[in-house]
Amino acid sequence: MSIAKLKFRRLDTKAYLAFLARVLQQTKQPLVLIQDGARYHTSREAQAFFAEQAARLTVFQLPSYLPDYNPIEKLWKKVKDQDTHLHYFPTFTALTVRVEQAMLKFANAPQEILALCGLPTEMALAA
Repeated sequence: MSIAKLKFRRLDTKAYLAFLARVLQQTKQPLVLIQDGARYHTSREAQAFFAEQAARLTVFQLPSYLPDYNPIEKLWKKVKDQDTHLHYFPTFTALTVRVEQAMLKFANAPQEILALCGLPTEMALAA
């Protein structure tokens, strides 16, 4: 389903944990989760979920607002600079479609993503 077809609502603990449960259902591999300090990441309910899933889910909490420690910010900056900055979007759907198209450019470019994040591009070979 495309992002534009999703009905958006405020992200909360319930939605976040439902998302993580779905991710865990789709793979049998252990997962590493790196997250910021959003309330739905640090809620009591989320902490209980992480404890229940500790055998498969390793959670690393980023320090409070340190964008340099959050490599995805560099990817978002590139998307913004190349695809959304100084563009007019008549609707939220139009914006989400543009962002989805921009992200698809990275679908087959793991080395570019790693380079943006300051990580060795050799890691893409292991993926």
